[in-house]
Amino acid sequence: MEIDVHTTRVTLFLQLVQERHWTTVQTFGTHFARAAREMAQITGERQLADVTVSRRTFDRWMAGDLKRMPQLDTRRILEHLFQQPVALLFATPEGAAAEAKPADPPRPPAAVLRSEGAFDDPLAVITKTELLTQSSTGMAVLHHFRGEIQEIVDRYETHGPQALAGKARSLHEELAARLGGRQHLPAVHTELFRLTGQAAGLLAYMAVNAGARPAVAEAYCAQAETLAEHIGDTQLQMWAAGTRSLSLYYQHRYAEADAAAAAGVDLAPNDGQAIRLLVNGRARALARLGDRRGAERAIGRALDLSDQQPSLPSGITSCISFAPYSLARTLANEITARLSLNDTGEVLSCAEEIDGLIEKSDSEWSRALVRLDVAAALLQHKKPEVEHAMALGRRALHAGTTAPITSVWQRAHELYERAGRWHSVPDVGDYAEELRTWRSRPQAKSIVSGSDVELALQQ
Repeated sequence: MEIDVHTTRVTLFLQLVQERHWTTVQTFGTHFARAAREMAQITGERQLADVTVSRRTFDRWMAGDLKRMPQLDTRRILEHLFQQPVALLFATPEGAAAEAKPADPPRPPAAVLRSEGAFDDPLAVITKTELLTQSSTGMAVLHHFRGEIQEIVDRYETHGPQALAGKARSLHEELAARLGGRQHLPAVHTELFRLTGQAAGLLAYMAVNAGARPAVAEAYCAQAETLAEHIGDTQLQMWAAGTRSLSLYYQHRYAEADAAAAAGVDLAPNDGQAIRLLVNGRARALARLGDRRGAERAIGRALDLSDQQPSLPSGITSCISFAPYSLARTLANEITARLSLNDTGEVLSCAEEIDGLIEKSDSEWSRALVRLDVAAALLQHKKPEVEHAMALGRRALHAGTTAPITSVWQRAHELYERAGRWHSVPDVGDYAEELRTWRSRPQAKSIVSGSDVELALQQ
């Protein structure tokens, strides 16, 4: 909705909604409904899951036109969604500041506090509170773990598996210990299953990106699926199936990668999670198998499903996110499938469509992978642009150096192989030297050491 600044009473609610880009009733309603379901699961009060917000109510909230506070259940969900008291949400920012306690100074990371030896880790404080009150795991602890998982997702494409796998493993162990420990309320037990499954999923994805043994990724995928099935979390099951497909794809087991993704889609063909399974799983694997018709069908279905979703994330979503694919990430995966189908024109067209988002994104990997695909397409062109392709390849390697991952290495070497008939050209030689430098970095050695790809490049 459009906000009339002359008639709108600016509230903290309005500011938070605008910051999150939830300014339509459909988008806001999606996030409100998710918060309502979470509250219903956590508290065991099923009626909370049925609470909704009408367009008229949402418009009044956006305008700051409240004659009285929302109903009790609605207030509880709003407070869970924004982590702010409703009285502050619908006060003006000045009023909220007056009602609230003075703001604490910015808190340094927990690691810094621990090194200073002055304070306990936040989770330790929460745990002690539980012991003192002799209660089971409660909302504060679940909220803490959700935040830890989201932080890993948000930082993943800038820090990579090398930096975050340790944290993910510790988080997984802590969740598993709680799940197997004291008795919990049914809703808390369910949420612990979900969070433990998500932590296992993160470790599965990291294992693929870090070039770990395939059995490691498969074990974590199986655990995530088992825990998700236990609580009926179909979306997490689908996400785990997509990660299994990804692992098989990078093992060059394309028929199995397609089968794994297809099995995931069958769980809920119209769910937003099916977008990833279709375009990242099925389309790319089928294209590698030379099945043009199957790949085209998977791409088309993924795009149709994207159009049917009430709301999708904007920009380039994190590759490890549990949210459905954004349209830009779907198109980035279409580029890879189209490249395998030798659809050079489509590769360049899709790349142009998402170029602005790629350049603005924090994801070095997305920039590297799209540039490598475009570079390969330029070599496949009727009039190959070798110099331009190699320049893009070198830029891609520079963009993917912070946290090297398997997909960047494999695609970068494939570009070198595609340039085989031009190996005597200086630009190709410069690219080969850049690739040798890239693979010699300490973080990259675990990804490429002992592989056939490494030996081929040395010849």
